[in-house]
Amino acid sequence: MLLLTIDRKSAVPIYRQIIDRVVHLVDGGTLSPGDRLPSSRILARSTGIHRSSVTRAYEELWALGYLESRPGSYSTIRRRARRLTGVERAQPLLDWSAKVVPAARGARESSALLSRDRPAKSDSRVLDFSRLTADVQLTPRDAVRRCFKAVLREDAGQALQYGEPAGYHPLRETIALRLRTHGVDVTPEEIVVTGGAQQALDLLLRALARPGDRIVVESPTYSVALHLFRFHGLDLQSIPVRPQGMDLDALEQALAGQRPALLYTIPNFHNPTGITTNQVHRERLLALCEKHRLPLVEDGFEEEMKYFGKAVLPIKSMDRRDMVAYVGTLSKVVFPGLRIGWIAAPRPLADSVQAIQRLCSLSGNHLAQAAVHRFFATGAYEAHLRRVHKTYRRRMQAMIDGLRENLPRRGVSWTEPQGGYTLWLQVSGTKLAEQALHDRLLAAGVKLSSGRLFHAHAPRHPCFRVSICCSTADEISEGCRRIGRVLRAAVEG
Repeated sequence: MLLLTIDRKSAVPIYRQIIDRVVHLVDGGTLSPGDRLPSSRILARSTGIHRSSVTRAYEELWALGYLESRPGSYSTIRRRARRLTGVERAQPLLDWSAKVVPAARGARESSALLSRDRPAKSDSRVLDFSRLTADVQLTPRDAVRRCFKAVLREDAGQALQYGEPAGYHPLRETIALRLRTHGVDVTPEEIVVTGGAQQALDLLLRALARPGDRIVVESPTYSVALHLFRFHGLDLQSIPVRPQGMDLDALEQALAGQRPALLYTIPNFHNPTGITTNQVHRERLLALCEKHRLPLVEDGFEEEMKYFGKAVLPIKSMDRRDMVAYVGTLSKVVFPGLRIGWIAAPRPLADSVQAIQRLCSLSGNHLAQAAVHRFFATGAYEAHLRRVHKTYRRRMQAMIDGLRENLPRRGVSWTEPQGGYTLWLQVSGTKLAEQALHDRLLAAGVKLSSGRLFHAHAPRHPCFRVSICCSTADEISEGCRRIGRVLRAAVEG
């Protein structure tokens, strides 16, 4: 007979008390495989509890592998696989590091390299100019909350289902309409909503490039994209970035006799340099791609973050021969955890991309996409954009002014962007290696992103990406003074 003591005053449910007691008896050896347990009716009567509690406990024990149970028969203790100890778990039979494919091992190495350059969170004395992420302090939390609540209240039946692989259709209509205000003639059927710009790049690579293919990239360029390209096994043809943008003379020479799979460019507020290319440069770049039948992937991740000067329309706005796939995202404007991006591409490519997305993830986050559509439709996005423009314009101006006032005029150069979040700092007048200079800056209480992360091959001189994302104007001014002291000593010493 199984003897159980039930504590009716306990916060632990009665069925859970039965489970815990039986598990304890089995694991301790008191109950052995083949031992019978009393029927649910008999155990309920002997303990004075409701039979349904016993029935639920037996069902849970069966699911956990402790019981054998057949209709019309007693429940018996089952011979259960022995649970492993911590020592035994330290002796695996498989070497998983050797089992994973080389690309996955490369991804681990890339992730470790990127993690090492992340800012230290514990030292509040360090001014962090390395992060490229929207400032969550500026997030329109109330507006976002209202949009999600409204979708759940009014359209939960659809929003909680799988969505279309190409994305929530009303949001695609909104994105297409917004792109048309930027001169891009696109239909909702040419839009694929993705889980951010990074996934958009991954999907385009899956659709357009095979392992071993050559692709053309700027040097420097977006660091995580470089690692993604390598993960796909691609051969990188690096073209230097000049003050006007990608060196198109060098590009023309590189394309002679070659047929790359695609060209990747960031023409607006380039990451990491902050450069924006002009209309003439964009026209010539597109003409070269047309001449060589070279697909052009335009990364417009900060397209709407312009603070100074006249806007230059996307390369996609000039695309009359269906050469350009445009990538956009809300992560850098609203908040990074939103993970909503998109691809605007010629219909055959868009169809292929959404088919790949169906195979990889069935669909995107339908609920988030519906909420983002409402965020646009209510005017909350425009209101947010106006507010963050004022903040980031002030921060960018503080950074430009601070560098002008504090950095030496010789041996150091930097860009002065018209928008976005980043500037590019190059130190040609020092014998110090980049890492040594990075360490001196960190010791002085300022964190910058190392330039080596943004090059396929090591740069000639120390260089750094400087971000205004998550620092106030006062912090930026103080950071520039610290940078100036370190660089003056490095250049003059």
